[in-house]
Amino acid sequence: GPHQEGRQRQGTACLSPLPGVSAGNGCGHTLLTPHSGTLSSKNYPGTYPNHTVCCWQLQAPPGTSLLLAFGDVDLESSEHCAHSSLLLADPQTGTAYGPYCRNSVPSAPLLVTNSSTVTVLFNSTSHRSGRGLLLSYATTQHPGTGEGVWMGGSPDPPLTMCFSVYCPAGCKDIHGDIWGNPSQGYRDTSVLCKAAVHAGVIADELGGQVTLSREKGITLYEAAFANGLHSKR
Repeated sequence: GPHQEGRQRQGTACLSPLPGVSAGNGCGHTLLTPHSGTLSSKNYPGTYPNHTVCCWQLQAPPGTSLLLAFGDVDLESSEHCAHSSLLLADPQTGTAYGPYCRNSVPSAPLLVTNSSTVTVLFNSTSHRSGRGLLLSYATTQHPGTGEGVWMGGSPDPPLTMCFSVYCPAGCKDIHGDIWGNPSQGYRDTSVLCKAAVHAGVIADELGGQVTLSREKGITLYEAAFANGLHSKR
């Protein structure tokens, strides 16, 4: 069927042949590095544009594999996702994942590939609704990625007292709010990796491993400006 994952398909090439480059008028916030990154469609989480395309070329270091986290995929339904779709392809082997849209969603929030190169292609025709897409990625050389790659729109982390996650590069400018500051801590409704950038635990352009602990909340968190981000109170 059209949503069968891992089927053989002709590789999809970006408009730009350079790794780490996004091409097309449908690209939103994008930060791509060899080890991790974040990408979204234009206007996300607002409605994505009509008749648009974006292609991202992800290139990890040789010998590593890419892990992709589907933070949010909300593309208007159509038969075989013909009108709006997300398609991932491994040009080295010709394996494709997708196409995805509302009536053919990814089967799991995390896709483990066996490749260091993945092409991500988003395109749309005329449509009425849909937030578009928000994805992040990391590589298998980061030990924490087995526990999860978290960013805005992803399922909540497990309810344990202390846990570790890997935050990809590019979380600073994704949609979502944070409440708190490094001295008081952060409300648990804050975007996790965005709070880590605000606290200075990771640099947005690099990403990295973050260890968190759950503690009793407080009534009022003081707002603060730090590392290019404003937190709310």
